[in-house]
Amino acid sequence: MLLSNKYIVCIWGILLVLSCTNTHTESSPTLLPELAQAENCMYAYPDSALHILEKMTPPKVTDKYQYATWCLLVSQAKIKNYVELESDSLISIGYKYFQQKENPQRKALAGYLEGIYYNDEKHDAETALKCYLEAATEIEKTEDYQLAHLIHAEIGHIYAYRSLVDYATSAYQKAYDFAKLSNNKRYIALSLSYIGRAYSIKPDMDKAIDYYEAAIKIAKEADDKQLLTPGILNELASVHVRIQNNKQALIYALEALHTNKENESLQNYLTVGNIYRQLKINDSAQYYLDRAATSDNIYTACGAYQSLYYLNRTIPQNYAKAMTYCDKFYTYIDSITKIKHGKEIIAMKEKYDHEKLLNEKKTLQIENEQIIRNNLYILLFIVIVIACLIFLYQRKLIQKERTIQMQEEQLRIYSLQIHENEMQMAQNRVHIMQLSEQLAANEGLHETMMEQQNGLNELKKRNENLQKETILLQQNMAEYSQNMQGKLKTQLTSFDAIAEENSRLRNREEFLCKLLIPYIKPLDSLIKSPKQLTIVQWAEVEENINKLYNNFTLRLKEQFPSFTNNDLQVCCLIKLRISVSNMAEILNISPASVSKRKQRIKEQIIKELGDSFDKSQLIDIWIWEY
Repeated sequence: MLLSNKYIVCIWGILLVLSCTNTHTESSPTLLPELAQAENCMYAYPDSALHILEKMTPPKVTDKYQYATWCLLVSQAKIKNYVELESDSLISIGYKYFQQKENPQRKALAGYLEGIYYNDEKHDAETALKCYLEAATEIEKTEDYQLAHLIHAEIGHIYAYRSLVDYATSAYQKAYDFAKLSNNKRYIALSLSYIGRAYSIKPDMDKAIDYYEAAIKIAKEADDKQLLTPGILNELASVHVRIQNNKQALIYALEALHTNKENESLQNYLTVGNIYRQLKINDSAQYYLDRAATSDNIYTACGAYQSLYYLNRTIPQNYAKAMTYCDKFYTYIDSITKIKHGKEIIAMKEKYDHEKLLNEKKTLQIENEQIIRNNLYILLFIVIVIACLIFLYQRKLIQKERTIQMQEEQLRIYSLQIHENEMQMAQNRVHIMQLSEQLAANEGLHETMMEQQNGLNELKKRNENLQKETILLQQNMAEYSQNMQGKLKTQLTSFDAIAEENSRLRNREEFLCKLLIPYIKPLDSLIKSPKQLTIVQWAEVEENINKLYNNFTLRLKEQFPSFTNNDLQVCCLIKLRISVSNMAEILNISPASVSKRKQRIKEQIIKELGDSFDKSQLIDIWIWEY
């Protein structure tokens, strides 16, 4: 009856924990075939990815994982195909879902897309930078090097446009490093051109030219005409214009114009026309600037009319034409000013709406938290009442069974001691076998063999003493249990079964740990092929040992604060039953130094535990049982 009530208390405790803790975890299911196909071709063929996503039936909103992924991939495909995003609603859906999941790649993608939206569509560089920086933190946890390149490139752009050259150079360098890891030649070439752009702002024109030329070389090796124009070649031409090397600038500008004729840009015509104007080749300048003036881009057209005005104002017979160009230039200037003003007003209104929505969500979240808190208080009160009732009931039972308990107590002590002795003897036999194996492995290491031989003899002596003590206890139990009632004998039998079950569980735990080690790559590799480890590899080994042996190093560090990282490493190797010679190879020290470290660890333990530590006990056995 008493045991039954204890089980009731345990059950209620479990229910309380389950009711107060959200332990729900949702494993990431396999992506729909269309989503997986679109994601795989996103970087190489973004137009195909967008076609796949627009053609497929969107996943149901109730299938949150698939729908959130679809939202992010659609937004990414549109951005890569230069399709304007009307809002960030799809990005926000994906961002909010994956923010609650352990999926750093998706979090980074969402942050990157949100940054693109705020920077390109809303012209809010501060918010965009915050999104990019959050994405950069998450992407470090993954091996998606292409996305990492894009994120750091966007961070560099924001810094570069504000002439924060050092910050921009650092971000572009990271983008270049990730581009090399991704082995994407397009991204490598772009990264080099970005670094060149940063140096041109600095200004350090020699380095800028070097980086641009390196970018052009890679782009040509990849036969990426779209990459060369209008970007890298045009930017290099602008650098040469700034150092008044107009002839070389013209070479690069014309190359940019003729490299990719099927996708020619009128911005190229503006660049070439301005260079001809600087070189006083007026006919060619007039031709290219006239072409540029037909651009649908008002910024390109505005620049073309301004240059045409400067070109014709010094020629008397063309003065009237120059004034016409001037009027068109100011017309475009007015349009650009209105557009900028309109964007500022829209940005201001959307920022206000966004902040209002955040405040409403925050208020709703506070209300939900209050409801949850009240429910928890009610549940806690119910549990306390039930616990009190159980306590009172148990107290009555204790009063009735006091006499029986007094008779049981001595027998329990005897039985417990016998089982502890048996468990200890079984454990000692295992340690004797393990020490014997290590003695064979450490043959030739005199000091280590002597220490382990002494430990082996001590274990055998303890087993003999435990055997004698067990026989004496069994005789006492036989004499004491003759007068026991049948009920007590039944309870004692039940107790014996529980103790025996605990022993089996402990042995099975050790067996399972040994069985699991070959499947844990860092531990299996360390045991089979001992070699010196890096800091990162040590961290993996400690992490897996902590998982396998119930936070082994964390418990050691908490109980023995004086332990160094080297001490913890030695303890980990001992826990894995690695021989002294192999430990010496892993730690890159001599076997004698390994023995000294073990002795120093033992001294620290003795200092901390005092008399509760048996000084004759081997440190290996103490750590095996810890």
